[in-house]
Amino acid sequence: MDTATHNSQRWWPRWGRQRSSQPPQPDAFVANWKAAWLEGANAAWASQPSLRNPYHDRMEQAAWDAGWKWARQNPDRRDNRMPLLAHPHRRAGDSALRSSVKRAAAVGATGVTLYAVSRAVRRWLRANGE
Repeated sequence: MDTATHNSQRWWPRWGRQRSSQPPQPDAFVANWKAAWLEGANAAWASQPSLRNPYHDRMEQAAWDAGWKWARQNPDRRDNRMPLLAHPHRRAGDSALRSSVKRAAAVGATGVTLYAVSRAVRRWLRANGE
């Protein structure tokens, strides 16, 4: 009597093939996608037309096209060729000491002003009340 346990290849040929094949490599897929995407972006920044896609695989063609389209809408910021027009303390953390000194001076000035106003009001009330 021939059972499935004795002849599993005949009964489950698809299962036998799946077990022998290698598992998919997601890291390799991502690495290939990234390489094609970067090549497409570099081609766009080098002013090459989008028809010069060198890949034949559909996945890599799509990655190259995606990189090319993204790079056409975004400037090349890989080096600092652009002139800096902003002032030297353009970030909030750049001048932390100065802002704390300004805050302390503002609080001190407010306190002195309130004290002077209260003294003036007190003198005026004394003068009008007597």
